[in-house]
Amino acid sequence: MKSYSFDSQLKEVWETCHEKGFSEDYCILVDFSRPSGEDRIAIIDLNTLSVLDTGPCAHGRGKGNSAWKPIFSNKEGSRCSSLGHFKIAEKSYSATVGLRFALDGLDDSNCNARRRNILIHSSRYVGIMHHLTSYLPLSDASWGCFTTSPAILKKIEAICDKSKKPILLYAYKSS
Repeated sequence: MKSYSFDSQLKEVWETCHEKGFSEDYCILVDFSRPSGEDRIAIIDLNTLSVLDTGPCAHGRGKGNSAWKPIFSNKEGSRCSSLGHFKIAEKSYSATVGLRFALDGLDDSNCNARRRNILIHSSRYVGIMHHLTSYLPLSDASWGCFTTSPAILKKIEAICDKSKKPILLYAYKSS
């Protein structure tokens, strides 16, 4: 597994946090250029410029997606993941996914996130499967949501709960 590198995104993320009133202590990065079963989501400490934790993150199962290649869309009903900056909004619980966080898209590439019900939530499936394969098979675990392991979601919850400002999630795909 390759090491996690975020240097090229760090300056932009910190500037976005500073200019738009987000937490300057923590952010979440999702590198969609990495395989879904590898450590694709990272919790970043912006004060020490260190990775606090990483884990798997499934991509949406929309038309044209494969386990190896995500397709991105902001279109309602696409069931695809979106790229860009997101504000991690309110925490809630549901019978289907349990703990979840709503997301507000901040860019043209993800401005429909709230209407599309794009969330951060966990799935035991994602938590178990990433130990078995580099590419998570597509399932109902994600219709465009950032679906991670229960352990990573608990860590995201902890930083969101202690932060006085909203946390930024930035999803990108390098070439």
